[in-house]
Amino acid sequence: KNKLKKQRRKRSMRKFKKIISLLLTAAVVFLSACSGKTAGKSASSGGGTGKSAQKVELSFYNDYTAQNRASDDNARLFYDMMRQFEKENPTIKLDVTEISQDNYSNKIQAQNAGGDLPDVFFLKGSWVQSFIRNGSVAPLTDALNRSGIKDKYRQGIFDPVTSGGKIYGMPTQYSVTCLVFYNSNLWKSVGYEQFPDKWDDVLAASKKFKAKGTPATIALGNKDKWPFESTILSCLGDRFTGTDWTRSIIARDGKSKFTDDGFVKALQFSQKLAKSGLFNADYNAITDEQASTLYCQGKAAAVIDGFWDVSYINANASDEVKKATKLALLPAVEGGKGDTKATSGGAGWFIAENSSLEGEKKKAAEKFIMAMTGEEYSKNLTAKYGLIGPVNVGKTDTSKFSNVTQDYVNLINGGVTLTPIYDIQMDSTVIDVMNTGLQDLLNGSVQPADLAKQIQDAQDKAGAK
Repeated sequence: KNKLKKQRRKRSMRKFKKIISLLLTAAVVFLSACSGKTAGKSASSGGGTGKSAQKVELSFYNDYTAQNRASDDNARLFYDMMRQFEKENPTIKLDVTEISQDNYSNKIQAQNAGGDLPDVFFLKGSWVQSFIRNGSVAPLTDALNRSGIKDKYRQGIFDPVTSGGKIYGMPTQYSVTCLVFYNSNLWKSVGYEQFPDKWDDVLAASKKFKAKGTPATIALGNKDKWPFESTILSCLGDRFTGTDWTRSIIARDGKSKFTDDGFVKALQFSQKLAKSGLFNADYNAITDEQASTLYCQGKAAAVIDGFWDVSYINANASDEVKKATKLALLPAVEGGKGDTKATSGGAGWFIAENSSLEGEKKKAAEKFIMAMTGEEYSKNLTAKYGLIGPVNVGKTDTSKFSNVTQDYVNLINGGVTLTPIYDIQMDSTVIDVMNTGLQDLLNGSVQPADLAKQIQDAQDKAGAK
């Protein structure tokens, strides 16, 4: 009996093991089937990999600080669209660093020299050749061609960032750097219905403003060295030399020099304006923004500045000054070769891509750059602020905007010719010498011919690189 019990027990155990084995096999099959369904569902909704997408992080340097965004519509819109881009592209994380305009140039150029640039960054036109020589920036030509809107960008807008047939940056703005914003009420008070189209009349009016106790006829803030060159000389110089001279200097073809008679005359005239008392006495000690503030407060009859003052005046001027503000072009000069209906303009700043990027990071960078500089950006800039963007979006209804905005759009769309901006297209080392020298020129510590030679020496050195 005991033996029979043992045999039965063995047979029962074998049956039990078989049952357990069958149950385990069935469980594995069931779980595999469920897993396959889940994987299939994940693959169909996630691009076929069954894995969650990995985030790509991009470092991005710009000079649109909070203070800047408070009065600059371009900067404000850029940040609004950047935040929208992040929402619509959750797999791309932007590590944003804001640097003040005063410090941005030194910071980004030092990083270029040290090979330590961020993934994406703002790039000024005059720096481009240096960055290309250093192998720091990647061409964006293919990304632009894929966008399908290359032909919609405004004529000449890529000139500063084009080299060897390749485009190395996308424009963040459409810059007009030399505009006369004037208080029509103040000019009427000294006998002028509009801003004069001759410098002799401007200087005559200046004497009348002094007699009335107006602190400045034209507000100027040249502490940071670039304002006089970029907002006045870029256009005033063209009035004397003509645009062919400027393009020759940019091309460094040897046909034109800074010591040429036309440019020396432009420097002589600049010094004459400063000596006449046309500007506020502290023009080399205050910033461009502080000069605009003088105008907004009614302490200057005019300010010569770039398109950014449209936003600044709208945001900061008293209602009285804002309503009285009108726009004009720089007056003609006697015997000049330039177009009197022209002003300095084009694209000033661009977004560039670090040449070291590869794979998914490169794709993400180009997606971000194109989203921030394409047709949508220009449409929003026009619709929300009445400003002109890099892409031509057709006729604009500006009736809902301020008189300052309307005057700006009407002036630029009214057939104004744009000439090159010195500090956007000339070599940055040449501009450094020019800007420092202009401070000395205006205060009388250097003579025009001597400064012209210093600038030409810098041009010769730049050409030898």
